[in-house]
Amino acid sequence: MNSEMYAEQLPATHGDLPNRLLTAFEVAEFVGCHEETVRRAYLRGLLKSTRFGVRGRRFHPRDVLDWIRRGAPTRVS
Repeated sequence: MNSEMYAEQLPATHGDLPNRLLTAFEVAEFVGCHEETVRRAYLRGLLKSTRFGVRGRRFHPRDVLDWIRRGAPTRVS
């Protein structure tokens, strides 16, 4: 399978998430939780993150959706 055929099979977005790395704030808005909940999830190893700069973290939409499927909190309480 060549790369053009593979690219046509992939959706441009993952659900309603854009096809790019997301900030903790963007993930929190999408999931419906507090930004700190997202930070705690990656610190505990529940959500994969990519280092972005010295202190920043970014999240791939695929990993965010996987976290939701595994039971991420989806309401602000």
